[in-house]
Amino acid sequence: MKLTHIKYRKSLNEIYDIEPNDLGVSFLTNWFKRTTHPFKNVPFIIIIPLSFLVAIAMYFIFGYLLIRLVSLLQYGF
Repeated sequence: MKLTHIKYRKSLNEIYDIEPNDLGVSFLTNWFKRTTHPFKNVPFIIIIPLSFLVAIAMYFIFGYLLIRLVSLLQYGF
């Protein structure tokens, strides 16, 4: 039983042993960490309103063509 527990703990440590994100360039790494931090903490507070704004903006820009495209895709799949 103890040997199985030790193997289990070792495999869990291997699974959760993830290196920190490093893009090789300090500017890109810092930018990546700053932009992804809010998505990791509260993703739906950002993503849902942003998706509504993008959808409304696309409707105002493309208008009826967007409705036709969505209908085509809906019936095509």
